[in-house]
Amino acid sequence: MLTYCLTHTKMMIMKVLKIFTLLILTAFLSINFSCIKKECKIAGGNYEFVLPFTLSPAQKTFHTGDTITISSTFTNPVFERKTGNSYNLVDFKFYLGTVIYYMDTSIIDFADIDRFSFIKENNVNISAQYYSDGNSTLDGQYTYQNNQYTYKFKLVAKEKGNYVLFQGSEIYYRGGKQLFEGKCKNVIDGAIINMNNRGDNNIELINESKNPYYAVYITKKESKYLDVGGYCFKVIE
Repeated sequence: MLTYCLTHTKMMIMKVLKIFTLLILTAFLSINFSCIKKECKIAGGNYEFVLPFTLSPAQKTFHTGDTITISSTFTNPVFERKTGNSYNLVDFKFYLGTVIYYMDTSIIDFADIDRFSFIKENNVNISAQYYSDGNSTLDGQYTYQNNQYTYKFKLVAKEKGNYVLFQGSEIYYRGGKQLFEGKCKNVIDGAIINMNNRGDNNIELINESKNPYYAVYITKKESKYLDVGGYCFKVIE
């Protein structure tokens, strides 16, 4: 009888210990998975790495023959807007693209970089691209060295008019599945541009456009203008 009681008691203790261990393990996994899921949920399907750009001189009016410099320099880790975290991205391909629209027509003019002369900086991977639909862009990649990203080029104004320039990134479409430490599964890489510390960048010049289409950049200022490095300016003689 005593042996039976001891055996029964031992079995009960082991059963309680197993249940207690299972509860602790379940709680631990729940906490960790909830943290991961929360971060991945904040990402909302795509990351938004913030790329700082500078257009200088930062002025509203240029003369024909003036030089406009566009540059970007930053080091790892790279800040991601949706999660609020910074990630170590080693030689990431951001697929940068620059387009310039001439706003002094009643139709939506094709992006036309040939209204400017393009000056390439040494060791920077950037080139002019021309497409069958009439569009033209400047496409390039950062130079990555010693944990630092660098990108720089210059434009020389050739024709007067009102312009809106966009400095974007096509990483979401062309390189959104690159890997890095801490990346959430099934979340695509994306990037936004902070041009001149996300200033208004002369957005009021949109009101001088001869086509009402450009008003969308004002009504959707955050996503259509600021997130893609919008900058408005005019060129005079």
